[in-house]
Amino acid sequence: MNSSLLSKINLVILLLGMTLSLMACSGGDRGTTVRTSRTASDLTAGNVGGSSGTAASCPTPGASVGKIYSSSAGVSFESQVKAFVSATLDPAALGTVSGDMSAPTGIDFTGALAFDNAGNLIAGSSNINIKIFDSYVGQVVDGETIQAYLIQFGAATSGTLDRQMRQFQVKYSDSYGDIVFQGQYEISAQGLAQGIVTFQNRVAVNGYTPASGTLGNFKILTCAFIK
Repeated sequence: MNSSLLSKINLVILLLGMTLSLMACSGGDRGTTVRTSRTASDLTAGNVGGSSGTAASCPTPGASVGKIYSSSAGVSFESQVKAFVSATLDPAALGTVSGDMSAPTGIDFTGALAFDNAGNLIAGSSNINIKIFDSYVGQVVDGETIQAYLIQFGAATSGTLDRQMRQFQVKYSDSYGDIVFQGQYEISAQGLAQGIVTFQNRVAVNGYTPASGTLGNFKILTCAFIK
């Protein structure tokens, strides 16, 4: 085998190895949905720990920060969060996460749900962004600052709103699984939309099986969340 041919073979092997490495490190980006790697999200320092969802005045739709928090004293919030992320991330890579809304770790979310006058979902205008702030956020590893773990859905899959009963349910889906926000809302100036978040994973990282369950309760200002 001549040296020129050997050099070409070695170059192909090198390029293939680099491609596989990049694929392994990539977060999931499938158009309207994104599930990032630990260092790919945008961390806003002012949002660490989130808010109680009770701002002094109603912000623009999608701008209010809501909270996903512990749904029961008898259920480990952290274990549910780790089960939730196991579709895309080894749970061992996630630090501690508190279900207490006032703790420095936890889950924030922003978004907006849009419905027509009959209560039918306007899917393309219904988005959700979930940020998981664990105990590793802010630490520097190999020169990179660990960011919040981000899950984004640019559009909902299905949903309904009952304006008379003031209840709603919206589902977001991608190749990794489903997330459902279900609850009720108040229509006063500082009224809240609140309920539960459930999930059903379709896949899991190596060593785990697809998980499902209740992620937690949620709370956010109605006027900034429901259109």
